[in-house]
Amino acid sequence: MNDLNNAISFVDLIRICSKIEIPQIQRDYAQGRDTENEVRREFLGTLHGALQPGEANVGRPVNLDFIYGSMEGGDAGSYFLPLDGQQRLTTLFLLHWYLGWRDAQLRDFQSRLRDGRHSRFGYKVRPSSAEFFDNLVAYVPGASSTDVASVRKLIEDQSWFFLNWRLDPTIQSALTMLDAIHERFKGSEGFYARLTDDERPAITFRLLQLENFGLSDDLYIKMNARGKPLTAFETFKARFEEDLKSLFPDEQRQLGGKSWSVRDFFALRMDTQWTDLFWNYRTSASKVFDTEAMNLFWTLARISLDPQSASFLNDTFLLQSRRGAITYSALRDGGWLTRDFAENWMALLETWSGGVGKLRAQQGNHRYFDEDAIFQKIIKSATALNYAETLQLTAFVLYLRMWGNEGRPELLQDWMRVVSNLAWNTSYDHMEVFQRCMAGLRKLLPESQRILSHLAEMEAVPLGFSPQQVQEEVLKARLLLADPRWRAQIELAEEHGYFQGQVDFLLDFAGVRQRVEESPVSQWSEQAHADRLALFASYLVKAESTFDEAGLVEPNGASSRSYLWQRALLSVGDYLMPLSSNHSFGVNVADEGDSWKRFLRGGGIEATKRRTYLKTLWDRIDVSAPISAQLQIIIDETRNLEPWRQGFVGYPRAIDYCEQRKIRRSQEGQIYLLKRTKMNGTHAEFFTFMLFEDLKTALMRDKLAPIVLDSYRAVSESLLEPRVLLYVVVEEVRTGISIERDNGRFTIRVQRSPLAQRPAIEEKLKLQMHFEARAEELMVHCGADSVTDIMSQLSQIFRLA
Repeated sequence: MNDLNNAISFVDLIRICSKIEIPQIQRDYAQGRDTENEVRREFLGTLHGALQPGEANVGRPVNLDFIYGSMEGGDAGSYFLPLDGQQRLTTLFLLHWYLGWRDAQLRDFQSRLRDGRHSRFGYKVRPSSAEFFDNLVAYVPGASSTDVASVRKLIEDQSWFFLNWRLDPTIQSALTMLDAIHERFKGSEGFYARLTDDERPAITFRLLQLENFGLSDDLYIKMNARGKPLTAFETFKARFEEDLKSLFPDEQRQLGGKSWSVRDFFALRMDTQWTDLFWNYRTSASKVFDTEAMNLFWTLARISLDPQSASFLNDTFLLQSRRGAITYSALRDGGWLTRDFAENWMALLETWSGGVGKLRAQQGNHRYFDEDAIFQKIIKSATALNYAETLQLTAFVLYLRMWGNEGRPELLQDWMRVVSNLAWNTSYDHMEVFQRCMAGLRKLLPESQRILSHLAEMEAVPLGFSPQQVQEEVLKARLLLADPRWRAQIELAEEHGYFQGQVDFLLDFAGVRQRVEESPVSQWSEQAHADRLALFASYLVKAESTFDEAGLVEPNGASSRSYLWQRALLSVGDYLMPLSSNHSFGVNVADEGDSWKRFLRGGGIEATKRRTYLKTLWDRIDVSAPISAQLQIIIDETRNLEPWRQGFVGYPRAIDYCEQRKIRRSQEGQIYLLKRTKMNGTHAEFFTFMLFEDLKTALMRDKLAPIVLDSYRAVSESLLEPRVLLYVVVEEVRTGISIERDNGRFTIRVQRSPLAQRPAIEEKLKLQMHFEARAEELMVHCGADSVTDIMSQLSQIFRLA
């Protein structure tokens, strides 16, 4: 076995042998298959980058690693049989032909690759493949490459192209590759000269020659079966190591008491300690960790973007809506393999690796940033992190980069606490908010080791995060610095899974904000702090009884659809939250505009007033006694509210009807119960719905006889009104009756046609009930307090009939 250590080019190889021939035992050309699109794109991207003119590329060829095989025949007619490298050699051959055509150098190409009637590069896999390459070498297109849309179509239209060649997978792959080359290189010029430069070739490989072995088919099968292409991670590692030379040309890193170039430091760590970390977290059934590593690198690219860059929003969109495989080419083509990316990678992996079988966390308390959980989330999916988690990871990595091992754990904990509170309590209505938050992190970063002091001293500075949450963090920082007793209570409240650091409502209920208006926190007495701490703690206990990590919960002993908290709150005041054209009873999904978390946030006069209703309700509750019973008493004792509030307090089924917990109020005083969120969805009218509930009772059924309650007719369009449907059967003739509400009054409608058979009944209705006669119905209007009385009179008329 002879190793030609010197790198050679494709034209060098064709110069030292008479022919390159793919043996019959080898597989078809595969880089042009549809399934190899990503491999094809990445490989052509590498070749295109190598052929770019300029001093940065000239003299620094891209090396395609080892190609090995057997040189057969004598010196006069030797030919090379590749054992490994078939795919790369075929693509290089096709690239030489295309660039020769592109630069009008096909005659030069033919002088190198054509031997009489035959190609000096060919396939023995099947005769049709050999014939195709013979014809391709001889072909000189009449059209310029710039005038051709598809190389495949151009070739398939030639007289020498046989129809049965469409069944040859090698030929089809070659045509697909030529179209891909055309797409990537059609704008290039002068690349053929770079490709065939004898002195400074742009693309090389190392030839590992198996001489005089007379390779049998068995040997090819055994050896080729063991060969495996580089994985995405191995390719990334090898190519990025080269990038580090230019990103860090003169810098050193210390490791093991020695100085290493950044490239060598990276390579050594990647082969040892960092790899151990990925290995311990790989999928249990997998023998590789490519997916886990590449997912982390994609996430790091996202946190390494410069928020001041004009491309930040577009880059963020591309990274968070990833399409296709994660590869070196994808990251390089996006422009994301920057110095910051490398610094973040090294800082994070150096920190997290080195643990015994698992990640080496920097914080013993995972309350604000669970490093192990976030790492596992990232390696399972490159786009798993939401905006808040991305900001947390960014803050963590930036802190590591700035302070390294100098940072004390408690200072890192303070930093991550503040960032987490800000991140989780900002609404990311659009991507620009995220951009401003990323920029705000960098404003705070220099003060990250004294973040509480910085916040306590801070004036109103825009940080991109929710201004309301920034103000809350400023107030909490002042409390924590003024009296250490606040820390345990504030952190306990922030730990609540639903509040996630947003506890301004507790500070407000405890009188902290009112006291701040009277005097600065730093001037409070110990007793003033103690008094408000006690109130804060008591309201926290009530908050924990009202909300769990998912949101509002029914108290123990209450059914799941009793809505005790909502009804009790309505008995105190109109707490319903406005949302677009609707009002909401509150939902648990934290990032919705009508969530209970949004309700607790307050902000603005009306929102803060609504929040105060909860304090009033809590002040009437003793958490040491069963809460459900107390709420039920409050509900039962509620009197003299405006009718719609009194109705909702007394009718939990009306709230239950609203599947999205939203109602619509009209200017005419109508209140609609919405199944979804819009009037073109199914909806009921509140007062007729309550009437229907009343009419269902046994007492009312008896009182209405012979009138029978039929059903409630909800509607799904705004032109029709929802209604209660009833009927009565007189001498086997069914008469329909409906009740609806419009402009604040009820309307009872009685079908007229069946009644024509009993004029006496119709006359009695007109006289006694003051029905208005219409073509198809009799109609009477009535108030809310008289509708059941009128229905009783109506039943009397039909009963006497």
